[in-house]
Amino acid sequence: MATSISAETITTSASSIVGIDNVQQFVTLHADVAVYVGASNVTNSNGIHIPNGGTLQLTIVEGCDLWAVTASGTNTLRVLKVRVE
Repeated sequence: MATSISAETITTSASSIVGIDNVQQFVTLHADVAVYVGASNVTNSNGIHIPNGGTLQLTIVEGCDLWAVTASGTNTLRVLKVRVE
């Protein structure tokens, strides 16, 4: 297993936060300010809402990715990834 952590800058344009990989990834996301996550076409209307101070844990299967967007301004999303090799 390989673990990484990052602070991603999220804007009103969708940003890739978990890239496509050939292994399963366990991901924990923590939003200082509300963000929305989903596919590459994610918006604040169709994304999964992570509220202010909220945390979300996901399993990203091999061959999939995850994107994020904010409704306004620029926000930081903390990302912890564990690759299952």
